[in-house]
Amino acid sequence: MLQLLTYLMYAGCMEQERLTLETSLSFQLLKAAHAVQLHHQRALAGAPLTLSQFWVLKLVCDGDASRPSDAARRLGVHPGDVTRLIRGLSAKGLLTRSRRGDDQRALHLAPTPKGVQVAAALGALIAGADAALAAAAGPGTDARLIGMLDAVHERAGIRGAGGA
Repeated sequence: MLQLLTYLMYAGCMEQERLTLETSLSFQLLKAAHAVQLHHQRALAGAPLTLSQFWVLKLVCDGDASRPSDAARRLGVHPGDVTRLIRGLSAKGLLTRSRRGDDQRALHLAPTPKGVQVAAALGALIAGADAALAAAAGPGTDARLIGMLDAVHERAGIRGAGGA
């Protein structure tokens, strides 16, 4: 019995040692994320914003981020990164930054009319790029893939990564 357990433990370790890029979930997710990001960047070629700036602007326009910390939380990035993006969006006249109420430390964000127009135009480009990827993967694949990725987020302990 002990020999069988030792063999199973050793075999399990051997399986882990056989980990390759092709069998690594984390590598395949990174590879897919990179491919989608490049696809979106090509869709936005010549646009006045980077992909990251677009997502911050979209969150503000949709009412999902009224403060930089909201955007950072939704995007899963460091608040300092969002601050730099917001400065760029503000310099382009796409967002306004203001302090309101009793807490003068809190920065509130609002889109300008130009920001709303830019977000809508670039959002259509991103939606088209997503539709092209979904069509290439086959009918219904996008919804199944999003469900699987949500399950991965949940299992990894990243609750509400896409919507919190």
